[in-house]
Amino acid sequence: MTRGHVSRSHRAGSDLGAGLISTIAGLLVFLALLLFATQTLIALYARSATTSAAYEGARLVAGARTPHDVSPIPDEARSRAESTIRSQLGSFGNRIELDWSTSTWETVALTVRARPPSFLWDSLRGSGAPRIERTVRVRVEQLQ
Repeated sequence: MTRGHVSRSHRAGSDLGAGLISTIAGLLVFLALLLFATQTLIALYARSATTSAAYEGARLVAGARTPHDVSPIPDEARSRAESTIRSQLGSFGNRIELDWSTSTWETVALTVRARPPSFLWDSLRGSGAPRIERTVRVRVEQLQ
């Protein structure tokens, strides 16, 4: 018998498959962390895009105001701004709630509420990311 042959057969009996279990466990932990990071990035992007679209909509309404308007939020400007906001947000825009009720004659205020998008099943999501609630205010410039 050769020395290499004896040591190979002795080694194969006790350690066979030991690396497979730890590799699978490590892979599962890595995938879980990757899933969490991806979900967090999607929620952060949704918040950023929602804030940007809300600001654009409020700016459109503030720029459309005229001195002879009977309401702080003209209906035509509001509907145009809402369609712009929803189109900027794509399919996510259909799930948002827009509230113009805190607007005054001096400022246009828009509050946007939505649940951030998620690709996880409900059982895995839990409470998920907190709801998006953003209020943007734009001052109305007066011509003198």
